[in-house]
Amino acid sequence: MAHYENMKKMDLFKRTIPYIKKEKKLVITTIILSFIVSGLMALTPFITKAIIDNYLKQGLYDKIISSLIIYGIIVFITAICRYLFQYINTLTGMHIEKRIREEAIRKIDYLPVDYYSLEPDGKIVAKITNDSAGVRTFYVTIIQIFNALLNIAIVYIGVIILEPMLALLALILVPILSLWITVYRRRVHKHFVELRETGSRITGKLNELITGALIIQDYNQEEAMLNDYKGLCKRYVHNDRVANTINIYFGWELLSLIKRIAEISLLMFLGFQTLDVSGVAISAGLIVAFSENLDKMINPVNAIFTNLNELEDSMVGATRVYMFIDEKNDTRILDGKEAPTNIKGEVEFKNIKFAYVDNKYVLNDVSLYVPAGKTIGIVGHTGSGKSSMMNLLLAYNDYQYGELLVDGVDIKEYNKASYRKNLGIVLQTPALFSGTIKSNITMEREYSDEEVIEVVKDVGAEHLLEKTELGIYMPVSFRGENLSLGEKQLISLARILLRNPKILVLDEATANIDSDTENKIKKAIDIVAKDITTFIISHRLSTIKNADEIIVLDKGVIVGKGSHDYLYQTCYAYKDMYDSQFKEMKKKR
Repeated sequence: MAHYENMKKMDLFKRTIPYIKKEKKLVITTIILSFIVSGLMALTPFITKAIIDNYLKQGLYDKIISSLIIYGIIVFITAICRYLFQYINTLTGMHIEKRIREEAIRKIDYLPVDYYSLEPDGKIVAKITNDSAGVRTFYVTIIQIFNALLNIAIVYIGVIILEPMLALLALILVPILSLWITVYRRRVHKHFVELRETGSRITGKLNELITGALIIQDYNQEEAMLNDYKGLCKRYVHNDRVANTINIYFGWELLSLIKRIAEISLLMFLGFQTLDVSGVAISAGLIVAFSENLDKMINPVNAIFTNLNELEDSMVGATRVYMFIDEKNDTRILDGKEAPTNIKGEVEFKNIKFAYVDNKYVLNDVSLYVPAGKTIGIVGHTGSGKSSMMNLLLAYNDYQYGELLVDGVDIKEYNKASYRKNLGIVLQTPALFSGTIKSNITMEREYSDEEVIEVVKDVGAEHLLEKTELGIYMPVSFRGENLSLGEKQLISLARILLRNPKILVLDEATANIDSDTENKIKKAIDIVAKDITTFIISHRLSTIKNADEIIVLDKGVIVGKGSHDYLYQTCYAYKDMYDSQFKEMKKKR
């Protein structure tokens, strides 16, 4: 995993440069506009000084009018260029965010399965949506700060041209402003950090209140949970109030005070200059021009000050999305040779050793040969390695030692994308998507309505076609919430039947459903698994009783293999599991 927790602004900017380069024309246009705006802003004080000191004194009203027209044209052009600067800068940021999001979404297809086990779904979504916006804000804010610094620099050059001594006076403001910004940021930063943290906890608590509403009501914990939520809200309000108080006293008001002090210092300087320095022309125009320049220097400082908080927030989001994009890809997603499309389905595990964490093996020297077309039942207590074994077959994880052969070829020679085209899987919790029955069965591949209707009927799900007049075009809601668990499984099995894989894995496909529905699922499985190498993981031993061979796993080791009758007589672990379930069924009856 990439580490950016302590990444500095410049390092983060370097990380963003590849995305900026792809928007080179827009970025160059933005910088050119920034120079134009800064240059035009520096011109107007000279026009003001000329009108006051020269044209008014000499009564040159025609020149006054022409100067005012030029002044108005400059202001108009400046306004247009400033608008274009803001528009193009924001547009560039949006393009960068779009590229970041596209890359983050593509990343989903390349991450190892373990990542999704460790990272909550909501957090992944937040990284792709909210945190990618942080990169846009980071870029836009950096350009805004650059623009403000450029304004200050060019206006300061104008001050030097007006009067070098006044420029020296303005230079004294730099350490004062730097010290002020540093003190301000240190005072307010911890409160903004606390605001972000508390805001995140409020969102989490709100999620708990919504998702756990039934349990909360069942245990009469409404008041307690609400008090926790109120406590977090109070903390948020307190920190928000403190941050705003600091902003009021040390923000724009203090900046205005510094500006007034600078203006008073100017008047004192000009007064002493009149007394002590002969031959120096002190004019009203010079005073007004310097005051105008002072405004144009102080306003960008305020812009920098405002953007610094935005910069801090955006860095957090940008860091998170970059960490996501820089996660290590799953191995061999597209690398390696193409797997054949006509495999037979012969599978052999040869001395397989596998660990999620170094040297803590969940599968230890597992060997198993499965002829093509056979059905294998896999049983064992929780944590025995059943799902881990199938994860290796499905190429979700890579084994450390041994070989896993399909038709005599180690699957590590194939790229995973082509290899998985030969595989099918039905999970305990079916994965359905918003759309229709047909789109969930075809997975957006090209199949005719007749082909889809045929597989629906083959798995015994005809009643789904009769639920509404829309038939296979009946809408399916998010995660298939408008369907029962049994109906979801039947759709999953129809999906497999249409795809016609050579190797099929059924991972607790009949768990959590009633006996009547279980019988329907079993019949559908028999149809789907015909002539296909099938692995059935199940805690319900009745589901795998008629398998060609049953494998018993215990602590990552195969402790028994054979038929149901053979294992019942020879394998204590299997006999114990079967007797326990039989007694449980007897009690229920």
